[in-house]
Amino acid sequence: MSAELAKAKVLVVDDFQSMRTILRDIVRAMGIQQVDTASNGREALAKLHATRYDVVLCDFNLGPGLNGQQVLDEGRLHGSIGLSSIWVMVTAEKTAEMIMGAAESKPDEYLLKPINQSILEGRLERLLEKKQALRGVEEALRAKNYPRALEQCKQLLQSPATRAPEIIRIQGDVLLKMQEWSTAKALYESVLSQRNLPWARTGLGKVHYHLGEYDAARSQFQQVLSENRVFIEAADWLAKTLLAMGENEQAQQVLEDAVRLSPNSADRQQVLGETARNNGALDVAQSAFEKTIKISEHATNKRPGAYIALARVLSESDEPDIALKVMARTQEVFKDAGGAIAIQVAAVQSVLYQQTGKQEEAQAALEQAEQLLARQGGNAPPQATLELAQSMLALGHKEKACTLVGNLVKANHENTQLSAQVQHLFEQANLGEEGKALIAASREEAVAINNQGVMLGRQGQFAEGARLLRIALQNLPHSEVMMMNLCGLLIGQIRAEGRTDALVAEVMGLVERVRDVNPDNAKLRQYVQLIRSGGLQKQE
Repeated sequence: MSAELAKAKVLVVDDFQSMRTILRDIVRAMGIQQVDTASNGREALAKLHATRYDVVLCDFNLGPGLNGQQVLDEGRLHGSIGLSSIWVMVTAEKTAEMIMGAAESKPDEYLLKPINQSILEGRLERLLEKKQALRGVEEALRAKNYPRALEQCKQLLQSPATRAPEIIRIQGDVLLKMQEWSTAKALYESVLSQRNLPWARTGLGKVHYHLGEYDAARSQFQQVLSENRVFIEAADWLAKTLLAMGENEQAQQVLEDAVRLSPNSADRQQVLGETARNNGALDVAQSAFEKTIKISEHATNKRPGAYIALARVLSESDEPDIALKVMARTQEVFKDAGGAIAIQVAAVQSVLYQQTGKQEEAQAALEQAEQLLARQGGNAPPQATLELAQSMLALGHKEKACTLVGNLVKANHENTQLSAQVQHLFEQANLGEEGKALIAASREEAVAINNQGVMLGRQGQFAEGARLLRIALQNLPHSEVMMMNLCGLLIGQIRAEGRTDALVAEVMGLVERVRDVNPDNAKLRQYVQLIRSGGLQKQE
């Protein structure tokens, strides 16, 4: 056994004491001394959070609570498991559902019980060598220093011992994060010119999707699935593409096929629920939302949206009493959550109370939702505003609803998905044409203000352009586009007139605000790099 493997920190996770002991003893017999154990998913996550393990041997079935797939997903979500960590999924089961779930989570190895020491040691030796090479990439990704991550990948590809496909796959993922579409496209096309790999074709499809080339994206995803129907990521992206194309029923069918193959993804079940609900397939929607809730009930990310949507579906199925019980459960599960969930709960309750003939309770719940939204001071997420607007329309408060969604569209005028949600909301209320007119007018107003500010900047009138966008942001405090444009104008003003503490502080404040709204904004990364490099200086 190598010296590196002997120094490894190992976590064994199994709900049976006897199996934990057997696995621990096998690992120690290999010469590894740093071995911890956990008896369930929650204990495993706590230990993963406290200690950086080199190797995790985790059973798939862990009894009540989280299973092994969910522990892996949660660990990655919270940064406890990185590229350099080795995750070995261990199980005695051979069901298709379990195998598909494990495959989707992409563990480094998958072993059937009983485990042989020599096989395990050989697998870990090979995996450790590969994983150690990725530590520099992992550190760069943790810091969200994507250019550094790409440089690390480039260096690794120069080594003859490197597994090139894996590194290139990481490169592609990083380029997508950076929104470097043309570079990512060239990379995936280069891979595909040599070998037809499903991840590369899926990556190329993602590029086409982000460029708005939906026909090309659909073609790529369909080809992947025709050659490998269990490459479920391609199905998710095919459904996403079909939804963008307005082919909602086809998208639903793709998602239904996907959940039959791999039913344990909360994300996929929730998207299926939303798609089916929009298509009027309420029985499919109800089932999908119930499964979403069940899958995520022991996770930290419990998905309040699924609870809210389930109540809406039950309401639309004329089961308001059951829906009210769901809302009571929602309040209990998310009692410590922020105000956004409380807004949505009160908004939905107002409609449910009206359905059950409780007019006073309906009005009180609606007023409560409005008050909660006002307390957010413009910080409420779009979904909370949409839920309230939907209830306002249902209860006959059209003017209030139009004001809410009009401001929402102005603040997110480049978000076509949100505009589509707004339009659907109005169509549900049989106000489709009014919705189209409101969206168009709101977007036009926001675009006009932005364009005026940008034009002033191009003319060198940075201070005047900044003044205009500051005023606009008072009414639209969460407009990502306006904040970025204002940031650009302020940088232009600094370079033209000189640096002041007030201007620099304003730029830094805007950067943080955008980071809260969308940490993956490509322009944001450019400005952060500019700040780090000392670029906020007057240009002579």
